[in-house]
Amino acid sequence: MPIEEIISQLESLAEHCDSMIDKDDPESVWRVDTEALREAVKKLKGELSGENATATIRQIMEREDVSQKELAEKMGCVRQNVSQMLNRGTVSMRYDSFYRMAKALGYKIILRKN
Repeated sequence: MPIEEIISQLESLAEHCDSMIDKDDPESVWRVDTEALREAVKKLKGELSGENATATIRQIMEREDVSQKELAEKMGCVRQNVSQMLNRGTVSMRYDSFYRMAKALGYKIILRKN
């Protein structure tokens, strides 16, 4: 099932749980379920996946509206280093470069079994 479909199903379930909340009961179990479902949706919407590290970093930079210069500042290096990592990485990027860039952009790398 595609991630978009999973997100849609979770959003629908969150709406259903929200409709079940007893507004006079602050400890309603439905309130906790609704919050958990919305948090799951939020996390899933923030995930990226791909088979190309360079494309993934470029996608994050575009999503976050971060330039090469800004990324370099966050990494503590110069823009030319970021440019080289991204351009040299068109075939393959070193894992340590990918990790440093992702971390500087506020992301972490997660491996998940298919």
